Amino acid sequence: MKQIYLALVMQFFLVACGQQTPETAPAPASVSMGRAMPKMMADTSGGAEQSLTEISEPAVTTHPERKYIALRHHLQIETPAKKMQAAFDTAVRHCEALNCQLLSAYFNKETPYSPPSASLSARIPPRNVEIFLTGLAKSGEILQHGRDSEDKTNQVVDTDARIKNLTELRDRLRLMLTDKTAKFKDIIDVERELANTQSQLDSMMSMRKILSLETDLVAVNIDFTAAQGITEQGFFAPVARALKDAGRVMMESLAAVITFVMSAIPWLLIGIPVIWLVRRYWTKIRAKLM
Repeated sequence: MKQIYLALVMQFFLVACGQQTPETAPAPASVSMGRAMPKMMADTSGGAEQSLTEISEPAVTTHPERKYIALRHHLQIETPAKKMQAAFDTAVRHCEALNCQLLSAYFNKETPYSPPSASLSARIPPRNVEIFLTGLAKSGEILQHGRDSEDKTNQVVDTDARIKNLTELRDRLRLMLTDKTAKFKDIIDVERELANTQSQLDSMMSMRKILSLETDLVAVNIDFTAAQGITEQGFFAPVARALKDAGRVMMESLAAVITFVMSAIPWLLIGIPVIWLVRRYWTKIRAKLM
């Protein structure tokens, strides 16, 4: 305490006399006192006390940088062939009810050679993803469900920085156009640069919207497949496929024959009269020679 008191008296005396020591010349009296007091207190307490500077400084709280993650779900759902159309329509209506962004929706009807199939691609708000997936589970059996993600943070940060810089440059160029003392050539150059800057800014804004869709919404891709029958997945599956292929090959051969006959008919209509005329003319020439 005596050392602290003596330091205060000496500091007051120096300030009153207008004198400054070389050590205290760059800093004000209050700063010097603030620096001297913690040191003296540490000396008197044997170094066990923490300095006032450390006590007075608030703890720096670091806020973690926001992550921009693009999430995607890939599903394969198996439904009976006769119920696939209803399951597909239900999924589309459910998606629209959940405020999703429908990217594509295809349904292929059943043919004699292939079962029906369907696909659906959409972007859904994160809070509605589980609700949508739960509804899909009721439409059929989920055979596969894959999830993947991609970190878009660097792209988003870089795009935002470029948008900010281009916006500031555009505003400065617009301000330069208000200068009435500028030459006509300079004005033309500024307008050309302003148009180029605005074009780049529009491109960056479009890219930022695409990134927002990828990071703010969850992509869901669904493939609907038809459930196979007993003959298609059991002991007789190879025989069933062979019979199916045999019938298809036979029909394709018959179709080829029909195509050939139909393509040959015009030539037969023209060729038969020509051959008859040539033969008759040849017969007359041969009779004269005889």
